[in-house]
Amino acid sequence: MEERRRSVRRRTLLTGRIVFRDMSTFECVVRDLSEAGARLRCDQQVVLPEAFCLAIEKLGEKRPARAIWRRDGDIGLAFVS
Repeated sequence: MEERRRSVRRRTLLTGRIVFRDMSTFECVVRDLSEAGARLRCDQQVVLPEAFCLAIEKLGEKRPARAIWRRDGDIGLAFVS
């Protein structure tokens, strides 16, 4: 399979939070992380709006994102500017 990523991805095991527009949050695990996006694992199924933020407290980051795929409990997302 051809690799189509624009940036290098790093495997991680970081606690993340999906932050919704109303500032409510949903906890997840950030399994992969790159400059362009991330792969999340959530214990429960979550309905994501078109736009949300991913907060990673350990890194001091909060970035706007959108979901681009879902598979077997994982969510792939792209960071947006």
